[in-house]
Parts: sequence; C-alpha cells; structure tokens
Amino acid sequence: MRRPDRGSTLLFFPAALLVVVVLASITVDLARLRLVQRQVGDTAAAAVNDAVTAGLDVDALRRGDDYRLDRRRVEQVVGRSVQAHDHAGIGTLDADVDVTGPRAVEVHLTGRVPLGFARVLPAAPDVLIVRADASATAALR
Repeated sequence: MRRPDRGSTLLFFPAALLVVVVLASITVDLARLRLVQRQVGDTAAAAVNDAVTAGLDVDALRRGDDYRLDRRRVEQVVGRSVQAHDHAGIGTLDADVDVTGPRAVEVHLTGRVPLGFARVLPAAPDVLIVRADASATAALR
C-alpha cells in the first residue's frame, strides 16, 4: 500500500536549513559583538589607569604642590594607550578624556563594529556602535 504523503518532509528541509543558518549567523555576530565590547572596556580601563599614573604634573610636584594631573599629558597618555591595544575588527576608537578633578580621570571610548553575517538580513544594520566608560582616581598613600 502506497501512502500519498511520501517525501513531503523533503520540502521542509531547505526551509529548516535556512532557519538554522540564519540563527547561526546571528549567533556568530552577537558573540563577536560581545567580544568587541569586552575589548573596548578593557582598553578604556587600561587607558584610564595609565592616565592617572603617567599623567602626573611633574613640575607641580617638584614645586611642592599636591599630586595633580596635567590635562595635556593625560590626553597624550590615553591616546598612546588606546593605540597600543589590539583592536582587531574594531578599527579606530574615538577617545573622549575628561579630567574631573586634580587626581581623577574619565575615559569614554566609542568604536564601530561591522557585522559579518547579519548584514544580509533585511532590517539589520551594517555597523553597530560600541561604547565603554572608565574612571580612576589616584590614591595617595
């Protein structure tokens, strides 16, 4: 006896395969985005730590003034620190530096992450913006 619906599951396989491939591509892009977020956060933390230590106003300290940061030097240190970190897949990072007190610094980094697979989806953006903020205050002992 022959059944009339024989082979009908073969029609569902291409659609199921397409759904699995789309979900896998979204997963890869989201994992990459999370990795980049962590990299940018680590870069911001390292840059702000470098800034509060290497951004010291040496002339003021030699004059006998209290520990304070030199704004120009802090910006240079943050720029060098950001450039020294690996930004594979991010491109350039935009750094905004705020000296919020005599011994305190805030760093705000912004990067653009191009998506790999999700780009082919109709409503998906080509690039996502990643931001990270870090702050540090030099503590005297």
